[in-house]
Amino acid sequence: MLWELCLGLVYDRPRLVASLGDWLGTPAGERILDCACGSGFPAIDLARAGYDVTCSDGSALMLRYFKRRADYEGVEVRAGQIRWEDLGSHYGPEFDVVMCRGCALPYAGTWDHDAPPDRDALALAVGRFAAALRPGGRLYVDTAAEPPSADPQVTRHPTIVVGEHRIDLTEELSLDRQRRLRLWHSRLEIDGRVHEFSRHSHYLPRDDLAALIAGTGLTQVRRVAMPGERYAVVTAVLPAA
Repeated sequence: MLWELCLGLVYDRPRLVASLGDWLGTPAGERILDCACGSGFPAIDLARAGYDVTCSDGSALMLRYFKRRADYEGVEVRAGQIRWEDLGSHYGPEFDVVMCRGCALPYAGTWDHDAPPDRDALALAVGRFAAALRPGGRLYVDTAAEPPSADPQVTRHPTIVVGEHRIDLTEELSLDRQRRLRLWHSRLEIDGRVHEFSRHSHYLPRDDLAALIAGTGLTQVRRVAMPGERYAVVTAVLPAA
């Protein structure tokens, strides 16, 4: 699938997993909710390292792929199809860490049907993340890094050869700051056959994300440099009661 291919091209998987482990600390007693688990990176890696990881995703297709990967790698991880707005129907304030990474949040309310972004969907999602934390729990959310210029950013990834098959992937990212939109367009070519895919998302700079998080009542809202992470990370803490 396209997302799994992108992961393999843009991430140093061991480096990011090690960085997340350093941020999370010892696995003992830590309950983690990955509420944008996708195909399982890095939730499966963290579960293998001993963390108590619960996963959710809004996509049935992603979860099927996730479960196949977990079974193949021999890792048991709880996973359910739950949209962000419905997290409160499944979980109380019970997690030590809630994670939403992989630049998932900017697609709030838009992904399934490439709908026009609704900014209220962002605030609703972040509020549900915060509500799943126990007092003293931590939130980890990322968003797209600010591009170096106003021009569309085109990335042509190195060719991958799988058996007898040649795979080429080109991604183009562009911004419409006035309309607060971000467009991701990918062109995947497999043995000369072209597949194209486009999605709109919110333009959500890291300072805007930090403000959304602070609006939930969380404190210690910080921009964090995470070695191995492609996106811009913000963390926060739910004050102890």
